[in-house]
This record gives sequence, structure tokens and C-alpha cells, in this order.
Amino acid sequence: MQSSFTATSNLSCVLSQIGIISLSGDDANSYLQGKVTNDVDALHEDIAQLGCHCDFKGKTWNIFTAVKHSDKILLISHKEGVPQSLAELQKYGVFSKVTFADESDAFAALGMAGPECAEILSQHIGTLPSDHFAVKHFDNGLVICLTSPVQRYLVLGDPAFIETIHNHMVEFSQPETLWEKLDIQAGIANIQSATVAEFVPQMMNMQHLGAISFTKGCYMGQEVVARTKYLGKNKRAAFILTTDSPVTAQAGDVLEKQVGENWRRGGTVLRHATLDDNTWVLAVLPNDTEDSDKFRLKSHPQHPFAVHALPYSTIEDQ
Repeated sequence: MQSSFTATSNLSCVLSQIGIISLSGDDANSYLQGKVTNDVDALHEDIAQLGCHCDFKGKTWNIFTAVKHSDKILLISHKEGVPQSLAELQKYGVFSKVTFADESDAFAALGMAGPECAEILSQHIGTLPSDHFAVKHFDNGLVICLTSPVQRYLVLGDPAFIETIHNHMVEFSQPETLWEKLDIQAGIANIQSATVAEFVPQMMNMQHLGAISFTKGCYMGQEVVARTKYLGKNKRAAFILTTDSPVTAQAGDVLEKQVGENWRRGGTVLRHATLDDNTWVLAVLPNDTEDSDKFRLKSHPQHPFAVHALPYSTIEDQ
């Protein structure tokens, strides 16, 4: 499996872990605005938004990319974040003109990058978007441009169309673990079954990724999220960790931190990518973690992990 990747590398990854919630109806926009951290009123068809769906304690049920498509709002996430989030959205939607659906099976997803793959895709749908989170809609779906850590594209469409596109890129086919590594290198968290309702958004750096609006008004969990920002209550943050060995890890796994001669509980794995010769992890750790700190998985203590630089600033705006 290819473990190194550059801006000129080509890849096409079938993404089986993508889940999608759709909202439609007259009240879909206003209803969602009162439930999530991003400013849905500012959501337009040509630009996607990152957002979080929280409980009243500010703990995150799901992290998603929101996009408007064909008179619907799509919330694109890890498929394990869908059930709880969908159930909670439906619970409070009975008095609104809004319809909810799990459309995970209606769409197939492809992650792709590189100039040759981009040329193949553009032959089918026309000019590709080039700015971060810019969206291009086409007859069979949509494509979202991502620019970190390299220029790449998330393509959603009906399964037959995605299969056709992927077949044209079969020589560049890679396992979705490589796409997972790119998401980790971009410092983007997701929610899986083991981490549902475990962390407030700031513990996963969502404020640094534009996923939280502090001016939009009330939404579920808003009081806790705001208090975390303005009263400096947050003591944890997301960090990238790497080790030069293939190590099996899972979301929710415990990390231990070296303190002198001892090891103490240090954090929790959010997402991971195990390649042939290295392992990448995005984890929630103490926010005073330093580059020199050493960590290990409690389940695999023989493999030390080092802190890897995040691709964005973590300086808090006041």
C-alpha cells in the first residue's frame, strides 16, 4: 500500500465508511439551524460547511460536511455517526415541515486526487472546483474540493456512476486507508460508535476548522460550546500522532503518555490509518501536549507514537 503521497500523486479510493443524512421540506433550513454548530443560513449550493451536532451538554453526536443538493441538505459523515444523529434530529422534528432520511445507500463515495484522476473526472462532469470546500453539482451527484493536505476531491453520486468513474481510474486504485491518512494529516476529526457524545467540539479542534459559528444564535449545546470558548474551560485538543510501524488501532482506544519512567493515561483515539510501514492517529490529548511528548497505545505498548504538526493554527480567537 502506498504510504507516501504528494500533490502529483494519483489515487482513487472507494469510500465505504461514508454515511449521509438528508433533510428536506419547507422548514429544513430553519430546523437544522437550531440543532448544529455551523451557520446553516449561510450555506449555499456552491460551498460546503463543516459542522457538529451536539447534545444539550455540548457533547458531539456527529461531525459532518453539510452541502445543499437537489432541494435537500446533505450531512456527510462517517457512517457510524449517522444512527444517533439521525435519531436525535427526528426526535425534535415532529412539529416542523421537515423530512429526514438515511441516504447512505443512495450514494456511493469516491475519494480521488492527482492530475490524471482530475482529468478523467473532468471529462465526465466538466471543470472541477479548485477552492477548499467548493462544490460542483452534476446530473449524477456532486464533488467537493478539499485542499488539505493536498488538492483532492470527494465525489458522491449514484452507485453506477461512481463505479464507472472508478473503473476509468482503476490503475490508480488505493485502499480507503490512504484517504483516511490524508484526512488525519488535514487534522479533521470524525465521530465513530466509540466516540459518540464523548467530546465537545473544541476538544477535536472544530473551532479551528470553521465548524462552529459563535454569532449564529441558539442551538442544541450552544451554551456549553460558548462557555468552553469564552471562559477557557477546555483542557483538551486534537493532535496527530505517528509511529514507524503498522499498528492496529480503533476509535476509542486509550493512549498512554510517558511521564518520567512511567506511563499514564493520556488520551483517546478518534481515527486511525494503518499502512504498510507506519500508522497515523488523530487523538484527543491534553491541550498542553508538546512536540517532544511520547505516547503509546495501551493495547500495543511496544510501539511509541510521536506528535506530528497540525496543518492549521490552534491559537484561540477571543
